[in-house]
Parts: sequence; C-alpha cells; structure tokens
Amino acid sequence: MQSDWRKDWALKKGGLLLLLVLLGSGGFLRLWNLGVPSFWVDEVNTVFAADSIIKTGSPTLPSGMVYDRALLHTYAVVPLYRFFGVSETTTRLPSAIFGLFSILMAYFLGREIFSHRVGMLSAFFVTFSHFEVGWSRTARMYTLLQFITLLIIYCFIKGFENEKQRRGSVGSSVYRFSFLAKIEKFLRQNGLSVPWLLVCFVLLWISTFYVHLLTLFLLVGILLYLFSMAWVTSFKGARRFFNKYTMSFLLGVLTAVGMWIFLPGLREMTRYFLSYTPPWAVGSSTAQHKFFLFEFLISPERFPFATFFFLGGVQIITRENKLGWIPLWGFITPLFLQTFVFTHRVPTYLFYVYPFFLMIAAFSFINLLESEVSVIKKDSFFRRKSIRMGSVSLFFLIFALSPWLRITFHVPFFGDGMTNMAVTPDEWREATQIVKKHLKESDLVISSLPQVAFYYQVHSDYGLNWPNLEQAKEKNFKDKSGRWVDVYVGVECIESLKELESLVTMHPRGWILVTKYDLEHDVVIRSDVRDFIENNLGEPYRTKKGTVLIYHWNR
Repeated sequence: MQSDWRKDWALKKGGLLLLLVLLGSGGFLRLWNLGVPSFWVDEVNTVFAADSIIKTGSPTLPSGMVYDRALLHTYAVVPLYRFFGVSETTTRLPSAIFGLFSILMAYFLGREIFSHRVGMLSAFFVTFSHFEVGWSRTARMYTLLQFITLLIIYCFIKGFENEKQRRGSVGSSVYRFSFLAKIEKFLRQNGLSVPWLLVCFVLLWISTFYVHLLTLFLLVGILLYLFSMAWVTSFKGARRFFNKYTMSFLLGVLTAVGMWIFLPGLREMTRYFLSYTPPWAVGSSTAQHKFFLFEFLISPERFPFATFFFLGGVQIITRENKLGWIPLWGFITPLFLQTFVFTHRVPTYLFYVYPFFLMIAAFSFINLLESEVSVIKKDSFFRRKSIRMGSVSLFFLIFALSPWLRITFHVPFFGDGMTNMAVTPDEWREATQIVKKHLKESDLVISSLPQVAFYYQVHSDYGLNWPNLEQAKEKNFKDKSGRWVDVYVGVECIESLKELESLVTMHPRGWILVTKYDLEHDVVIRSDVRDFIENNLGEPYRTKKGTVLIYHWNR
C-alpha cells in the first residue's frame, strides 16, 4: 500500500493530471446535449415519482401506484427538480454524475487490486466505453448501482485485506482488558478493519433495498472469493483450516442457510425472481437466447476487451494474484447466474459489474506491455528508445482504431430517436407535438406508451400494449369499473382486436400513437391488431427518424 499522500493521489508522473483529463473527457461525453433525446420509456417513471415526492411527499405515479423501485436514485433527482425544474437534462444529470464517480472508483479500485497503471487504464476504459457513456446519459439507477458496487468492493478490500493493518500488528494494544486486546491483535494479524467492513455491509444493505436487488450477486461473488482463498490456504501454512477465509466462508454459508430456513418470505421472493420472465422478454426476444450475454461481450463493437479479459483471468490464476479474484468472481457470478439460472438475459443487468470486466482487461494489457518493456531494457539505448516510442504509438493506435472508442465520440451528438449504445429513445416529443397541432377535444387517443405521451402532454384514453396489460393483471391493477388499467398513468388497457375495432367505429375522429418497435414485435402488439391498424387507418404521420408512427382517422 502506498502511504505517502503524494503517491496516494497519484501525483507522480502526472497521474493526477491524467485523471483530471479523463474526468473532463468523461464529463463532456456524459453531459453534452444531455436533454436532446426524448425520454426513453422507463425514464418517465423516475420523472413521475420524483415530481410526486415534491408535491405530495410520496413517490406516486399518475395511476396512484407507489413507485418504490430504486428510491435512492429517485431522491437524488428531487433536489434538481426543486432548483431547476423538471426536464430531460435535470432528470438525467444524477446518472451522469454517478457515471463520473465510477471513473474515479475504477481508478482507485484498480490501483488497490492491481497497480497504479492498471487503475489508470481501467479509468480510461470506463471513461470512453460507449456502454458506460450510454447509461450515464439515461435517467435510470444503473450508474448509481455501479458506483455503489465499486465502493462496496473497495470497502471490502480495505476491511478484509488491509495490509496496512497487518503491518501495524506488532505494536502494543490500546485496550487494558486482555480479551479486547486479543480481539485487536487477531484483527491486526489478519488484516481486518471493522470500520471498513461495517461501511461495506451498510452499503450492501442500502444498495439491496434502495437501489437494486442485483446487489445480492455481490454477496455470492464475495462468498466464492472466500471459498477460493480457503481452498488455496488449506494447502499452505501452519493454520491450514482455521483462518479468516474458512471461518468467514462457513459463517456466510450458515447465515444464508439460516435465512433460507427461517425466512419463508425470502424463499418465496427467490423462487419468484428465479422463475419470473417479464412480458417483454418472452417469445422470440433476444433475452431468451441462452448465450446472448456472451455474444454481447465478444461483439465487434467491444473489441478487444473480451480477449484481454480472458488473458487477464488466466494471469490472475497463474500469477496467484489474490485480490484479482475479487473482480473476477464479481463479474463471472452475475454473468453465470443470468446465463444459466435466470429465465432471461439483458446486458443492462451486467452494467453494474462491467468495470470489473474492463479492469481485468486492463490488467492483462498492462502485463503484456510491461513484459515487453522488460525485454526492451536489455537492448541498446538507441533501440530501447525507438522501440519504447513505437510501443507507446502502437498502444494508442490499437485504441484509436477500436470501434468502441470511435462510436463513443459520436454518442453526445446523436439526435432524438438514435441509440446512445445503451437505449434508443423514441421521438415522443416530436410525435406529441404533431398530435397537439391537430387534436380536438372529442378525439379518441390510443397510445402504445401512454406514460411517455402523458409526460409530453397528450393524455391517452386507452393503452395498446400487451406487456402493460399483463403487468396490470399480475398486480391486479383495476379501475372502479373492474377494467384492467396500466400501472403507470391508469388508462384502460385494450384487451383484444374486437375492442379496438369497436373503439375506432364508435369514434369519428381519433389517433393511435405507436412506436415502430412496438408495432413490429408481436409480444407488444399482436399481429392481428397490427394488420388492422395498417390496413384500415391509412398512411401514418412519421417522426423524423420514424421511431414513432401516428395513425389518424376522420370520418
């Protein structure tokens, strides 16, 4: 561990300056044109909940349902609404800020686990990865979850593998009582720091209940790390079996088993999430493809991260890098569980541990570079200088030509209706402006995403979205007349083609606003309904990028 404060802040060799450059670059990529795209469908939940907290004190959606998901993120938006008002920019700003914090944490954690160079390259990867930039420009809880995840693991290392604590174990105890003195000696000798561990578990608790349940995968990863170290240490040293790894692993397993036995609610919740498939992820959805996450990681637009990650994993094992097992298990655990245990696979659910993937890739790359430098040092001075310059140039060339870096530089300039490499916001702002120009008070309005239309001041009379209908049934969400209503803004859900035909016949004028994606996917809008709309309502109005279609009839 570096004790000098100058080294601690990476002032040596311009490290601090480089880190500031990365933060500045990351800030531009995450903040520029932040309010240009319309709200993506899930973002408006945060809007409604945060605005409701200001007005009523409760995170309530327009439908009346309390939105208690990721409350910590929702409350992070509230102060911005109070001072600057509700907008796309203010809603997305916390995500961008937590994305910047993740750059810092990637550096500190990479340095703590591996080295200063690995920490700096990890921060570079997090800064310029388009996957990271995209989610930092989206008003969801995922960058907050990622930042807390990195902070949790950092606190765990400081609390469980505190080399500084171990090196200071020789000193006299501050306690008079022999029992307390023995506890202090045990903690010092084993590199344990109670304050850091307490912070770690408090953050785990907060993140699990107030950010996202995906946090629980970190506990599984930590248990696997303890098991790995217990297995390794069982073959080494005099205290083979009774060490902190074995004891902690057994304690963790016993705690998990006890909770499973004595907390039936936990058992039911676990079974529910293991078997639950959201309506949008059924059928031919890519979420049902068994190896979708693997293909995501090795896709050309992420080259060459997967290659270096594989090499980094091998190097962690062969070089017996003890701390390296923590990010390795931290990433492999959710990847394995989502691929082989859960019913659907979404890259979004890997985002919070994605810095571990990048960190291990950085570790591998630095090892290869340092290996070559050691060879270069044996050569003549002139050749040494030339080869070193060539190696540095090659380093920049590899990443300058990488697709992910070139894509990232374009993300802040993508307009409405264009992907930010995390989500694709549909052009609802433009679509609702088209409707509002011609809308009459007696017109019928039907929308595939009534919650987004509602935010942009077009109130839908009905929702045309089968996943929303299934969600209403799952939550038993009905109006006073017993009709299924969508859980977001409380509009009645159309349940069949016959009902849609009847509504169109009964109303001489009306509008159907539907995203192109929804219309093309049977899981959202059934094929018979799509055929009726396309064959009976004529050519639609289209937004500039064609992401939202506006059908109109006038008899």
